[in-house]
Amino acid sequence: MSRCKYLLFGLLIVLASGCTSLSPQQIQLQPQIDTQQRLPIGIQVELDAKDLRKSPIIGHRVSRFEKNAFITLATDARYTLLSSAQQGLRQMGAYQFGNNTGQRNELKITLLLDDLTYKASQEGSQQQVRLKMTLRLVAQMNGRSFSGEYKSEQGYQSPLTPSESKNQELFNLLASDTLSRAFNDPKLLNFINQQY
Repeated sequence: MSRCKYLLFGLLIVLASGCTSLSPQQIQLQPQIDTQQRLPIGIQVELDAKDLRKSPIIGHRVSRFEKNAFITLATDARYTLLSSAQQGLRQMGAYQFGNNTGQRNELKITLLLDDLTYKASQEGSQQQVRLKMTLRLVAQMNGRSFSGEYKSEQGYQSPLTPSESKNQELFNLLASDTLSRAFNDPKLLNFINQQY
């Protein structure tokens, strides 16, 4: 009987550890830019984006049992930024996209992703999650340039470890807010209108 008890105890430990372990998550980032701003009619835009983060890992999931698993993006951040920026610029009235030929009145916009992080901590029965994003937008036109930096934070608290769909929702809210603030920046619009 003693041996059976040990076997049963061992099986319970294996099952319990399987229940508490967390799997990695891949976040599908699809931010939406919300803007009512308008660009000069007929403007041509060249877009570029760069992911300057030191690591593709955004952060780690945490449970009350101190297990963790990393979080990454499902799609290359560069292409995500380019797609969202083009969608936002279309809202603003830009319909011509291509390579900058150096001609007058051509606008080049470069998005630089400096930081995208996820930090989770277990405090008593509650899990605290903090997301941060830092983005720079550089605009160049007629030999002049404009640069703006935009930072956003998103917080979340729950008794449960956030699911992949919840973390995806949080990240998309964060990225949508950051990009929307960038493309609604009055200084950016003033720069473009002055150069056009």
